[in-house]
Order: sequence, then structure tokens, then C-alpha cells
Amino acid sequence: MGNLCGGGGGTSLPHIFFNYRLRTTVCRTTGCFMGLDGVEIVMKVEETFDIAIADSEAEKIVTPSELIDLIFSKAGRIQDASCLTQRAFHRLRASLIRHGGVQRSQIRLETSLATLFPRARRVTNFQAVATDLGLSKEMEFVRPSWLVSLLVTATVLGSVVTAISLTWHPISSSSALVNFIFASPAISAFGFAMIFGWAIFYSTRWMRIEFKSPCTDVGHLSRWIVAHGPHVVQSPPGQWSREQIAETIREIVIEILHCEEQYREDAHFIKDLGLS
Repeated sequence: MGNLCGGGGGTSLPHIFFNYRLRTTVCRTTGCFMGLDGVEIVMKVEETFDIAIADSEAEKIVTPSELIDLIFSKAGRIQDASCLTQRAFHRLRASLIRHGGVQRSQIRLETSLATLFPRARRVTNFQAVATDLGLSKEMEFVRPSWLVSLLVTATVLGSVVTAISLTWHPISSSSALVNFIFASPAISAFGFAMIFGWAIFYSTRWMRIEFKSPCTDVGHLSRWIVAHGPHVVQSPPGQWSREQIAETIREIVIEILHCEEQYREDAHFIKDLGLS
């Protein structure tokens, strides 16, 4: 198998994690430029666990399990700490009861966030909960799927109508620029799609009120809190259990590599999880 940079033979992966201090470091073995996925993972890990990972240590990491073991050797102390997701869930539930006006029995891992946060004040109420939990990263809201479909359809139809109209009724002008823009129906349709599409998507920003998949229920939101607000649920400094570290690494890797279905602790970062 070739190395990470696509070079010749050999079985080692000298830079499966990258030198985060030099984000465009040239690979010593082949001279190619490094990607940024590994950089992002290393920086997130160092920030989350308040540790430093040396280049010589990062170069040896091939699987999430090896990364977890490395972190545990630096930050792990206890073995009986509670599950991070469970702790995040309990804190989230308490905050929802205080700020969401819901009953304790209504809040389960599978409960849809849409039922807990009424659409009329969804973003405002969620921000109140996020502030209460001390989360610094904002949740991303999206437009309803029906609205996205409507906007895309309107843009496509407008482009088609523009192309047909210019085919039947060409525009001629003394301006070279105008002739260039309208001489080709295809170019005109593309220009219309770009301008009209940007305008309608920009003007509907206020309609971004739906929770973004997969963070649409309490369980996924609890995991999101683990990944983006580890201070909310972590043990005191130097007291991470291996289970806590493993759960946090899972969420970090999935967040950056989008590999929820492929993730395993023994998965190969490049072959199985798509690290680039």
C-alpha cells in the first residue's frame, strides 16, 4: 500500500495526522501538500482535552482507537465516570424544563426538537437554552425542505423561461457587453439563475427555523453538545475516563469527516473513514 501522500511502496502512513502548526506542510516523503481534515481533528482534540500532541505522536496514529489511547495517556485518570451523552442529556433536560416550559416526562432521547421548540419562537428559545448551558457554538438552522424545493424550482423555471424567450426574441444592442450577455440563451439563463437564486435565498434567511439533520431530536442534540461544548459535561481537568474520551472522539471525527455509518474505533482513518 502506498503512503498517505500517494507515493510508492511501503506500508507506513507517515502523516495520517498532519502537522497542525504548518497547515500546508509539504510531505517529507513525496513533496505533496497536506490536507486539512487531520489538522482540524488534531486542533479540536488539543482544544477539547487541553493537551498537546507532538508531531512524532500524531504521525503514528492510524485508527480512532490509537488516538483515544494517546489522549487517555495524557488526560485520563478515572474509569468509572458517567457517559458523556447521558450527562449532556440530563443537563439539557434540566435547561429545557427551566426555559422551554415542558414537563420532564416529555423529554426523551427520541423526542423531536420541533415538538419542544414551537416554530414561532424556536430560534430565540433555543438560544436561551444554549446560553443557559454555556454553549459558545451556535446551532445551525435551515430553511424548511418545502421552501428549498420551491426556491430551486422557481430558479430553474426562471432560467428555462429566460433561455426560451431569448431564443425566440434575441436581443441586439450596440454594446458589446450586452450582446455578449444576451447573445447566448445558455449564458443568459445561467446569469439569471445565479442572480435570482442568490436574491431569493438571501431574502429568505429569516425563514431558517428548522433544525438541521441529523440534530433533530434530543439524543442527537445531546451528542452535539458533547462535541461542541465538552466543558458542559466533562470531568475536572485530568479526570477523563477512556469511555468519555472515546465518545468525544467519535463525535469529533464524525463531525469533521461525516462518517457516522462507517465509524468504528478500529477503522482506518484513510481507508474506512475518508480522511483526506
